[in-house]
Amino acid sequence: MTARPTPPNGVLLWRGATRACAVCGRRGLTRRWVTLRDDCPRCGFHFERKPGHFTGAVGMSTIVTFGLLLLTLIVGMSIQWPDLRSGPLLAVMIPIAVVVPLIFHPTAKTLWVAIDLTMKPLEPGEAVGGPEEGSA
Repeated sequence: MTARPTPPNGVLLWRGATRACAVCGRRGLTRRWVTLRDDCPRCGFHFERKPGHFTGAVGMSTIVTFGLLLLTLIVGMSIQWPDLRSGPLLAVMIPIAVVVPLIFHPTAKTLWVAIDLTMKPLEPGEAVGGPEEGSA
């Protein structure tokens, strides 16, 4: 089996944002909702390239969640102005703080893999084929 070339950055990022393998485009990389497989079944790419690799995905998830909370706070305050009440704001913001990280987590992981590949392209032997290589 031969090594794969690293796809163009736009392709990498699109695949990562759509929860596909950044290298080959294979979908269905998660078990249950949040558990990303260790390797791509099609190309054999190992997603966690080094220990602690997914720290960036946690950071991305945090930024997205905080961004939505900030947007909710600004919109909520502008709607309620000048009689601000914390109850309605909390009723919207608490579910956002709980649900968004759970929903966005798998996307953050695949997107982080893609971002990492844009900065550090594939090395020889990283994606040489998996069990599904012949059926793709």
